[in-house]
Amino acid sequence: MTDLTPIIRIIPIFPLAHVQFPGALTPLHIFEPRYRKLLKDVMENDKVFGIIYRDEEIPVESELLPAGSVGCTVEVAVVQGLPDGRSNILCVGERRYHLLGYVEGSPYLRAEVEFFDDEPASEDLSGEVAHAKDLFQRWLIANRKLKDDSDRESGEAPELPDDAQALAFIITAYLDIEAKVKQRLLEMIDTAARLRQVIEILEKLTNEYERKAAVHQIARTNGHCGKTPKM
Repeated sequence: MTDLTPIIRIIPIFPLAHVQFPGALTPLHIFEPRYRKLLKDVMENDKVFGIIYRDEEIPVESELLPAGSVGCTVEVAVVQGLPDGRSNILCVGERRYHLLGYVEGSPYLRAEVEFFDDEPASEDLSGEVAHAKDLFQRWLIANRKLKDDSDRESGEAPELPDDAQALAFIITAYLDIEAKVKQRLLEMIDTAARLRQVIEILEKLTNEYERKAAVHQIARTNGHCGKTPKM
């Protein structure tokens, strides 16, 4: 029998203009004193803190997001300390949570959060998974062509899981789309509906990038397949 008891914890909170997804890698540069303290504290404990999306239009001083806001915890995987006390870190997304309320007593934000997951899937999504993977690979190829392979790191493909929920999260994290769209997909609890929305977004992006890549290739060859026209 599955234990449905809600899991509630108090965790450090890092508001960012970034939507964090489970399984996604996120590099961060830590320089503010309060977040240096946050990093020190989490590294002495379980290495976990929560990232939560804060719209860039919201003033910096208005950091407190309302109860019910959705974020995602991360675990610090790599820390590169710098001589002046700053740090570059690499985080791995873990679990989504609803923010319940803030807890005082620290220079950085801390909050009580409740973890949640998608509703149990009731249909076979193997066809959608295969289609999403194919579209994503096509998008990557078109993206490389647009960049002339000059930025190879950005063209490297992440390892795509077979699990429908994990796949949708990884693809969405990788795409250059509006943060508000990403946040909406993060908050959904219907795996099938999320994956189908991701496929719809991918279809539009892939067609757009492939058209741009074709034009770009023609422009590079001056419309003459790389041959200098005779004058």
